[in-house]
Amino acid sequence: MVYSKLVSIFTALAAILFVAFFVRDWLVLYQCGAVQSCLETSSDFQNVTKFIVTAIASLLAFSVGKRKFASRDRLFLQIAFAMILCADFCFKILYNYFGTIENGDNFITVGIVFFFIAQMIFIYRHTRVSEDDCSFPWIYCIPVAAFFSMAFLTYFHVLESFELMAVLVYAPTLFCSLFVACRASKRGFFPEKNAFLIMFGMICFTICDILTGASLLTGEDHSAREIFAAVSNNFIWLFYVPAIISLALSGYRHHR
Repeated sequence: MVYSKLVSIFTALAAILFVAFFVRDWLVLYQCGAVQSCLETSSDFQNVTKFIVTAIASLLAFSVGKRKFASRDRLFLQIAFAMILCADFCFKILYNYFGTIENGDNFITVGIVFFFIAQMIFIYRHTRVSEDDCSFPWIYCIPVAAFFSMAFLTYFHVLESFELMAVLVYAPTLFCSLFVACRASKRGFFPEKNAFLIMFGMICFTICDILTGASLLTGEDHSAREIFAAVSNNFIWLFYVPAIISLALSGYRHHR
């Protein structure tokens, strides 16, 4: 397929913004050192441009139009990207500019919930074997079991952090999504190029979330643990941008 000029412009703009905030991330780390408070107060440019890149990827998904691979597939893709956009709005805008000590964790939790919904949609999308397939993916049993397990632990006050609960439900869901994405080509529904973009996108998505977890391992300023967390944080979007762009493009028809 020859992409439209609009798609090419969106992709090029995302690439330019990626280079800009990636360089800025490392420049800020060099200037601040591994000091979390300094890194956070010097990240306005990165926060805004990263959210713009997510918005561009979402526009790619919503610009499929007549170039769609399949009608229902386009719908699932667009709903998933609406969830991704809401998640990054919680992480990059609400948390950084409206978050306080009291409500900051709430924005993170809501963002994880949006990502959880997006991954559940991707699981359904990537397990389909035809355009009319409405079967229930058996692998849904894993995230559903994780959800009820966390709800049980929370009810009996074994687990009292909603943020931790969200993470423990999201983690197995993510790996289920990765598993079905890697098997998308074997189901025969997605053409080879679409299946590759799905697999590549979810591999990058998973690496990105692993790095996100590593970035939370903060420690004392300038400590090895804090340096590790800061470096991990700077690599997150190196994988996240290819992930969301690839997944957005996986909804396009890749033949003339």
